[in-house]
Amino acid sequence: MTPIYRAAEWGAAWAARVGALCALLAGLATCADVVIRHAGGQGILGTVDITQLMIMATAFLTIPYGFIADSHVAVDLGVERLPFRIQAFCRMAAALSGALLMLAIAGFGWQQFNTVALMGDRSQTIALPMTWYWYPLLGGAVFAALMALVVALRHLVSMLAGRDPLPAPDSELAA
Repeated sequence: MTPIYRAAEWGAAWAARVGALCALLAGLATCADVVIRHAGGQGILGTVDITQLMIMATAFLTIPYGFIADSHVAVDLGVERLPFRIQAFCRMAAALSGALLMLAIAGFGWQQFNTVALMGDRSQTIALPMTWYWYPLLGGAVFAALMALVVALRHLVSMLAGRDPLPAPDSELAA
């Protein structure tokens, strides 16, 4: 269990780092465009198109890390007071629900991706293929579903064993 979980943590952490880089690039492009426009220039052609693509990548590349790091917003409705095995069951059910949600997003996204590809849609300013905007959504949603399934497996093992099967997380992951 530990090697699988650690590999999932590593992959999700790297996807999140790439997502953070995309956010940085979106911010830099926007700032550069504002500075150029303020100085009297025309700005950067395609800033909106590029920024939108980077923000899509940011969102969907960071969601998997939220699952594997268990850092999504949660509301405790008394689960913390239940016996450990029931807590593990509740956490497993929540992770499975998250996986189903992400698979639904991927499924509906795939339908839309096919429609956009069939129509040959392009972005307004610099004519990027609109399918490019769907790649991060599809990849991120499927990867997030896989991460949620790994989390569900962890809680299933916890429920059956009566204890968490993993040692404390590596401090390197948080770095």
